Amino acid sequence: MKPWLFLLALAACSHSLLIPKGDDTYRRALEHYRHTRQLVSASFAPDDDQAMFMQAESLFRYRFTSRRSTGAVFAELAASATDLPMLEAVAGSLDLFALRLKTNDGAIQIWETMLDRNPASPLRALALYRLGWAYRNHIVTGFVGSSDVVFDALVKSYPGSELAALGAAAKQVPYKSPSTAGAWSIFPGAGQIYAGEVRNGTIRLAIAAAAATAIIVPAVIAYQRNSLDVSDDWPLLVSGIAGATVLAVDYTNSYQDALRAVLEVNERTERGFEDAHPGAP
Repeated sequence: MKPWLFLLALAACSHSLLIPKGDDTYRRALEHYRHTRQLVSASFAPDDDQAMFMQAESLFRYRFTSRRSTGAVFAELAASATDLPMLEAVAGSLDLFALRLKTNDGAIQIWETMLDRNPASPLRALALYRLGWAYRNHIVTGFVGSSDVVFDALVKSYPGSELAALGAAAKQVPYKSPSTAGAWSIFPGAGQIYAGEVRNGTIRLAIAAAAATAIIVPAVIAYQRNSLDVSDDWPLLVSGIAGATVLAVDYTNSYQDALRAVLEVNERTERGFEDAHPGAP
């Protein structure tokens, strides 16, 4: 098949990029965004602070039920198996999965910039509260803060305030770390188990073990024989190649999926906190 036909076939497998009307995750995010907009307007903060805060808020509230398209998943698997840059580009262009994972980093960047430019901003307390949650899902390295640090700063700077009480309570809520999930993903599936998706992770670990076996067995036989004859031992060669391909695909896909699992469990935790604290902004 010609490359352009292949790309068209992948695109045909994709679902609509629009958010469905019945998406409860997006509905809740929109309601919180509206409420936050009212709080920001009532703060009488400088116009620049209000604009920056709401720009970050829109990234932080960029939430909808994650549904990866068939075409994007297939392209990602093909890119992992072949290591072709073209397929990697295609995989990233067929849905918004990668953007969904990094919106917290964008929000952190803008809120931290706002606080750096105006440390005395009337929106500082609310920004610290938001940062406490956003830092739990950050992937990009280089930010100076962390969830516990900003929650502590909120409690110390605004003792007795409602936001400080919410921040102290939020700090006690357990969460999963994307960096820890990524580190565990050195064993495909371990990141999913860390995030609580035991069945998903176990299947991925089993696939990795089978692929590793398909590589190791031919290698051991070749070592014992000092060589392999292509005409007689081609099944062993095919086994090794297939095992290496499957293992590469499993590694790449498992890492991305582990980040997805952590994001979803943390957002469910935050949602539960909001339900238990109706006054939370």
